[in-house]
Amino acid sequence: MLKYSTYQSIYDKPSRQVRNEGIHTFLFHKGLAKLAVVLVVLCITCTGMVTAFASSSEDGNRTLQKSIVVMPGDTLWKIASEHKPQGKDTRIYIEKIMKMNNLSSSAIKAGDTLNLPWK
Repeated sequence: MLKYSTYQSIYDKPSRQVRNEGIHTFLFHKGLAKLAVVLVVLCITCTGMVTAFASSSEDGNRTLQKSIVVMPGDTLWKIASEHKPQGKDTRIYIEKIMKMNNLSSSAIKAGDTLNLPWK
């Protein structure tokens, strides 16, 4: 006699069928979710790195500044000696003023606006 008959195996223990499309769909969505997370992290990281490098190069070349309006009788030497930091050479400060304002000579006139470096 048979240990299990066809009748018993069909009705007593229902067979479990594995649907391949369910597993593939699950793995596809799980893999897609991982890929999406990796892409988001990669984008955030790259954006942060670009921002860090861009800001570090700008900050190295930038100096703090203030603006003044040239009054009648003012000279570049007079303005530089009044506004330069303590202990700084006036000639070097004049060179910085000329460079910041794109001046080719020290000639200035009343009403001009000059940017003065703080550093």
